Parts: sequence; structure tokens; C-alpha cells
Amino acid sequence: MTYIPMKIISTTILLLMSATIDADTIYKSIDKDGRVTYSTTPPQNSEQSTSVNIAPPPSEERVKAAQERQSRNKEAADILDENRNKRDEITAEQNRLKRENQKQLQQQQQAEKNNDNNDYGYPYIPGRRPGGVRPPVNRPVQPMR
Repeated sequence: MTYIPMKIISTTILLLMSATIDADTIYKSIDKDGRVTYSTTPPQNSEQSTSVNIAPPPSEERVKAAQERQSRNKEAADILDENRNKRDEITAEQNRLKRENQKQLQQQQQAEKNNDNNDYGYPYIPGRRPGGVRPPVNRPVQPMR
């Protein structure tokens, strides 16, 4: 279903209603400079003018039917807007809860990582036992100069 803005519908209805009921004859004339003029009175130079047929305005039933359609479309658009807003609120709440859960999971993982460290605050050095001898450090030998 295509949503038609309220301005377009109301403008269309006004244009349809503004057509004259007695449907005056409209004359189209072109002057020597090529300018086109429309009027309800016949121009002086009748050789260069033509009459334009204009469709009669819509009947009252058609105008009322269009107004009812417009009213139903507006109600449907309002319902869709309300549903979209509710869906956006639910999605925002779900995203907030997801972020909180991820933050709690990261905190739990960090706490487990901290609990796994059984050296009581001393850094872990591979190959070294607490209270034992420190393994030798292999340093490259520098040539003498």
C-alpha cells in the first residue's frame, strides 16, 4: 500500500472542486511572439485561437468517495506509524538488554581470568617455580672490539 501525503490529496480535491460547474469555454491563443495565453473570452484575432475542452468536475459522489478514501488512508497511516514506533521502542529495549548482557559477560570473563591467576599477585614467569631458582637468561654474546 502506497502512502500518499495529506497535502497531495487535499490539493487534488481542491483542484477538482475549483473547476467551474457551468464549464465555461476556455480559449487558447498564441501571439506573434509565440506566447500562449488562456482565457474565457475569445481573443480579437480568432484565426490563431482554439477552444480547449475541459472535462466536467467530478460528481458529489466521487468527491465524497475520495474524501472517505483519504480518511481511511490517514487512519491506516496513523496505525502504521504507531506500530512502527512501538516496534522501534521494543528494538531499542532489546538492544539495551543485549548490551547489558554483553557487559556482564565481559565482567564475568574478566573475573574468571583474575581468579585463574593463582600466583597471588606475582607475575607468572615460565619455567620458574615460586621459591625456586630463577632460570638463566640467554643473552646474545657481543663480540669484542
